[in-house]
Amino acid sequence: MIKRSILSLTSAAVLATGMHGVAHANDPADVVEYRQAVFQVTKNNFGPIADMLKGDIEYDQEAIKKMASVVEMMSTLVEGQFPEGTGPLETETNALMDIWDEPEAFGERIAEFEQTAVTLVEAANSGDKRQLAAAVKDVGASCKACHDDFRRDD
Repeated sequence: MIKRSILSLTSAAVLATGMHGVAHANDPADVVEYRQAVFQVTKNNFGPIADMLKGDIEYDQEAIKKMASVVEMMSTLVEGQFPEGTGPLETETNALMDIWDEPEAFGERIAEFEQTAVTLVEAANSGDKRQLAAAVKDVGASCKACHDDFRRDD
């Protein structure tokens, strides 16, 4: 089941990377759909890693390595996916206007996510569960901090 999920999610990730230029699309709804897909693929790969560490699902080191790599790849696709005209004033999105009003702060959150995702891959590849748990905590904190500051929760 996990392997099938990884295959599906990895396929989605590959498709998403092929759409990297969507931020330059004319339709703001396409941009929002793309960035939501990036975050969904991220969530669908990050969640099982945390679940394995908690013992909610069977621990699979190889699956963790693959899923961590997908999270890292997805982290690199966030930057540039919030162009002008794709905020809550122009389209349906949970993104807050603070993204466009505070671009440096938002950029710092993106950079933090990218760095924690790199650390997640390193921890996953190490096979050390304590290191992995710390990396999962850091990625989760990075996601939460960005959501707290830049995302409307409905």
